[in-house]
Formats: sequence, structure tokens, C-alpha cells
Amino acid sequence: MRRIASAVAAVLVATALLGAGCGDGAETDTAVELPAPSKSDPAAYTKFVVDQAIARYEAEGLDATLAHYNSPAGIDDQWYVFVIDGNDIVVGHPDRERRGLDVKGWVGTDINGYNFGPEMLAATEAGRWVPYVYVNPAEGTLGDEGVFELKNAWAVRHDGLLFVSGWYIDTEMFVPRLIAESAEHFRSGGMEAILEFYNDPQGISAGLVPTADYYNRTGTLGGLFTGFIAAPDGEILTHIDPLVIGTDIEDLLGPAVRSATAEGTWITAEDNPAGAGGPRTMRIWVMDVEGTLIGAGWYEVGGDPGSAA
Repeated sequence: MRRIASAVAAVLVATALLGAGCGDGAETDTAVELPAPSKSDPAAYTKFVVDQAIARYEAEGLDATLAHYNSPAGIDDQWYVFVIDGNDIVVGHPDRERRGLDVKGWVGTDINGYNFGPEMLAATEAGRWVPYVYVNPAEGTLGDEGVFELKNAWAVRHDGLLFVSGWYIDTEMFVPRLIAESAEHFRSGGMEAILEFYNDPQGISAGLVPTADYYNRTGTLGGLFTGFIAAPDGEILTHIDPLVIGTDIEDLLGPAVRSATAEGTWITAEDNPAGAGGPRTMRIWVMDVEGTLIGAGWYEVGGDPGSAA
């Protein structure tokens, strides 16, 4: 469970602030060939994979599409496609154990109990990001013995069906990039612009809010996901927990948060002097934007603030 916490925690919080040519193994088909972004931009590549699946469906029909994606040939590194029909049943998935099941049931619930099925079923033709913890096939298998990581799935409704694929988030890359984008929106348009950025239904961060809310409410990982904006005087202006808004950021995270730079830096519990206050464990990326602090991460309150769990 600790591995899941380290892989998931810092990411879920990042976006909870405001309550690709074909790669190796990808099959090419002239009927479904589409320009592909690089896999180094996993969000764009995920959308490409879903668009490719829809193009295959339009060109070859449902039976041929399911035959492709229900087989190992449909897996491209960490990417694969699954299809949900109009009755909310999984009809396409490379793991046969998932086929024939209602996505509102256990197949739509992650290992930590988060029921992401209803969020997925809310997807429209415009698409929707739905994050949850699942097995990364690039690291293991699609059975229950693989490596569980935070997956951000892109779901698009088309012709009465849902076409879905996803990518597994690299925390070290994703969080700093997200906060940097947040900072740019804040510089250009203040709080209004950053709120619009985080609340865009098709934005990469929007789907993480209900996921983070579940984990915070249930305490599944023994810590809290946080995302915040704090004014130069330390007052917290936004936070996933409304009860924290208006309090001082140093009371929440300790004086180490003031060491943030304009380029951004990871702050940990060990950075706080012993007895100075702050969380018992912490890993948060923070940027100083002309005195305003924008950050996201994971922390556990209580105990010795200078020690790690």
C-alpha cells in the first residue's frame, strides 16, 4: 500500500487544488492510420489511441474492433483500449475476466475502493478524464498481481459506445508540469484564470478532483492530498479542504514552504526544523509566483513533524 501511496498521492493532490508515431508494438492499418503524437506526451498519445479505436470502429465495425482490442495485439506498451456498450457492460478489454461485467460494479472500482464507473459513464462525445488506480501492463500483467499505479483514463462516447484508454502518471514529471501551467494561468489572469484552468471538464486535471475527494474522505492511504494557493502574507486562498481556507500556510506545512523558488521545488517534512510545526510526512511541489505560493502534494498530520513515516 505504501508503494501506491508514493505513486498516487502527490499526483491526485496536484489537481485537487480547486474543489506521438505509433510506438513499439502498435499495429498500423491504412484504414485507421492517424497522425500520432510522441509517447513522451502521454496525455496526447492517450487521446490518439482512443481516436484510433473510434476510427477502426468506423472503418471495420464493432466485431473486428473488439477482436483487435480483446487480443494482446491491441496492447501498445502501457496503452490498451476497452469498450463499454450502451448497457454499461464492458464488451472490449484485453483481460477476458473484465468482459461482460457492469462498469458500475467491481470492474469499475479500483483496488482502494474508489468507484470510478459513474464518472466514466458521464463521458460525452467531447471526452472526459477519469483517474483511478489500476495495473500497468507495461510493468506486469492485467491480472491482480501486477504493479498498481495511478491511471488517468480518457473516455469518449461515440455511437452509443464508450471508448477508453489511459496512461500511468509519472509523479516526478506530472506535478511540476501541472503547477507550472497553473502558475502561467495565474500570471496571465489571476484567480479567475486558474479556476477556469482547473475546472475545464476536458482538462487533464478536472477528473482528479472526485478521486482525491474519495481518498481524503476514506483515509485509504493514511494521508491527505492537498493543493493550494497562498497569498504573499501566507493566507490560504484555495484548498481542497474548505476548512483550511483563510488559515496560514506555515501552520499547515511548516516554515519550509517559504523556501519555494520561482522555478519550483519539492518540499519534504525533513525540511522543517524539529518542533517547528507542519506535517509528519510531506512531499509537495511549490512555486513562488511573485510571493504567491502555488503547490500540490501529499502529507500526513500528527506525530513528530521532523520525522518521516
